[in-house]
Amino acid sequence: MKNNTTLFFITLLFLLVTAGLQAQQTTELECGTLSTPESQEYWRNTKKTIKKYEKEFYELAANESRTSIINSVPIKAHIIRKTDGTGGLTEAELNDAMDNMNAFYASAFMEFFLCDGINYIDDDNYYDFKNSEDEASLTLANNVNGLINIYFTNYIENSSGSSLCGYAYYPGGADVILMANNCATNGSTLPHEVGHFFSLRHTHGPSNSVLTTELVDGSNCDTDGDEICDTPADPKLSYTNVDASCIYSGIETDANGDTFVPDPNNIMSYSRKECRIYFSNQQFARIYATYKSVRNYFACPSLNVDFSANIPEDCASNLTVDFTDNSPGATSWQWDINSDNIIDYTIQNPSHTYSSGIYDVTLTVSDGTNSVTKTYFEYIKIGTQKSTPIEEDFENFDIANKDGWVANDVNGNGYNWIATNGGTPSANTGPEVDNTTGTASGTFIYTEASYAVTGDVAEYISPCINISSVNAELEFAYHMYGPNTGELHLDILTDSGEILDVMTPLVGQQQTAQTDNFILAKINLSAYYNQSVKIRFRAIRGGHWDGDIAIDDMRINTNLLSINKNELSGFKIYPNPVTDRTLNIKSTLNLNRVNYEVTNLLGQKVLSGTLKSKEVNVSKLHSGTYFLILKYEGKKSIKRFIIQ
Repeated sequence: MKNNTTLFFITLLFLLVTAGLQAQQTTELECGTLSTPESQEYWRNTKKTIKKYEKEFYELAANESRTSIINSVPIKAHIIRKTDGTGGLTEAELNDAMDNMNAFYASAFMEFFLCDGINYIDDDNYYDFKNSEDEASLTLANNVNGLINIYFTNYIENSSGSSLCGYAYYPGGADVILMANNCATNGSTLPHEVGHFFSLRHTHGPSNSVLTTELVDGSNCDTDGDEICDTPADPKLSYTNVDASCIYSGIETDANGDTFVPDPNNIMSYSRKECRIYFSNQQFARIYATYKSVRNYFACPSLNVDFSANIPEDCASNLTVDFTDNSPGATSWQWDINSDNIIDYTIQNPSHTYSSGIYDVTLTVSDGTNSVTKTYFEYIKIGTQKSTPIEEDFENFDIANKDGWVANDVNGNGYNWIATNGGTPSANTGPEVDNTTGTASGTFIYTEASYAVTGDVAEYISPCINISSVNAELEFAYHMYGPNTGELHLDILTDSGEILDVMTPLVGQQQTAQTDNFILAKINLSAYYNQSVKIRFRAIRGGHWDGDIAIDDMRINTNLLSINKNELSGFKIYPNPVTDRTLNIKSTLNLNRVNYEVTNLLGQKVLSGTLKSKEVNVSKLHSGTYFLILKYEGKKSIKRFIIQ
């Protein structure tokens, strides 16, 4: 009986230990990152911008000469210890975790580095981290703006009392990641949480409690689950359905009855920590794209890459560009000036002569101890020429930066031009169809006003255009609907400088209903005959999100008379600019037989008549730019003048 009792207790102890181990496995510490309604809305409003940069990633990844490109991303490490200074992650453990993370993120052309050392926080109140109030007071006292703030603590518990490995905030949220020390060193959780920070969802989708809606056949992979198409649909991997050999044993099926075949090795899954060993290629693309767009503001104040060029774009076939380094803390420099992976200069401010082409520029700077690197993708554009006539309907544009067009977020707050179709993401603003086809499948270019700042400027600049006709005319369609629509300006960029507002700026809502057609604008370009110019659409963001501005069908028409046979010569005008009421004309012709017209920049006639003297009275015209058109025996001459 005694032996039986002993055997009973040994068996009971074994069962309890086994059950405890199983419970430990099935309740393995999870990720506390939450997909909130706010983060989901932010993703919907920025998805098209991020996808634009995903295409840039694929272009870089496909080009062997660019695979060594690395962008240095600064983090601030906050190590939380007990009040007496004991405990906490060691510096060696932190360095190992950083090295492991960088091994993963190199394929996203990124490398993380510690900015200005480690911040030690000795406080028992935060050593075991148990509620959101702790986070608010912790980050208020310790966060460093412009850096990824990663806090390493002994223990993390959510509001439900569950232990967590860590959590991060999706774009649109705080620049904060929290890590439990034992998870920070397991090889996969820190890359996992940083993945969330750069827009990656769990492979099982936004919810941890319901079965994914992503289908096994991949037909909705871009909209459901993790919205990544090279990761298979995941019914929520766990320690219960993935064995120690990293093999999935579940039998769940999707809405079509197809059996799930998830990937237990993906870092963004809930698979066993030791099984999670890689990101997919599209996940790398999303990480890179998020860093380049909505998470592009990180800079270490003591050591950072910052440079500019005096002329980054020009229509000439050859051009000497002067670079100016503004990198704080730098004592040495290495420039790869033309995308060939060869260091071209080691001086601070080099000059380089380019031939026609588009070039990346990479700069690595060092302070003698640490080095950081940044690449400006397609920063130098030289000699991209188009000749009139031009007809651009943007139908083949999957991104705005294509065929020599350049979209520029001037203020860096996310306000930029985007290629899209089927309407803009925001309700009750922007067109629902394009102008070319009149359908939701047609493409147009627009500015997304969400999450930008009032007064932000977005530029959309054409490639170089040779105005080869004396009476060229620019035509484009625009759509401006929404109660907080800002302004649309049109500028001409020439070799001698920029000419602002060559048409009257469009301010505020121009359509009366969202379903209204695009409106057509026409601008006379005769003053730029025989010049190489760029057209710049300049949008200014209004007071709120509901103010999207769209353009489409940009044309330069030249179906007019030949300059050689029909240009009227022998005329000069002065003074220019006109400072009083009179524009004087000098000519050898009989002026009594010369008819004239004066038009504004929209091509509207404001004056006309027959010259009866050598002057035109312009006293009734407001300050601005005008064109004098002189006609004589079937020929004409066009002169541009300015009234001050």
